[in-house]
Amino acid sequence: MKVLQTANLGKSQAGISGSIRYSIYDTLGAQSGSTSNTGVYELGTDTGLYGVELDMHTGFSGSIVWSVNGNTSVYATEEVKLDQKIVRHMTFGRWEIETDTTQMVFYQDDNETEIARFDLKDDSDAASYESVFERFKVS
Repeated sequence: MKVLQTANLGKSQAGISGSIRYSIYDTLGAQSGSTSNTGVYELGTDTGLYGVELDMHTGFSGSIVWSVNGNTSVYATEEVKLDQKIVRHMTFGRWEIETDTTQMVFYQDDNETEIARFDLKDDSDAASYESVFERFKVS
């Protein structure tokens, strides 16, 4: 799932997008992947506001920690809130029922990127797309 994360590192850190790094940590504090600068950009000109679009697994829960390369006194952190983003995408994005698989598929609000898939069942627990009674998330 594509997620926009931003940080306000302050006006004193403006114009240095090449020096901005981020690390992703799960809820137990374990780093997920390595520290990176890939995709970091400054919002506006000389603002000290930075962003990055990440592609995260929908089950992820944790934080992003921002830092400035070579400066051990500038950090920022933000919770990665996928639950709220998933609800937004499932509300505003496209969804469809595939009759051949009897599954409901939800897409991000770009209407192309799949974020969730559910098996559909009738009240007898048989696969159905016409008399849907329940849905079960597909792993």
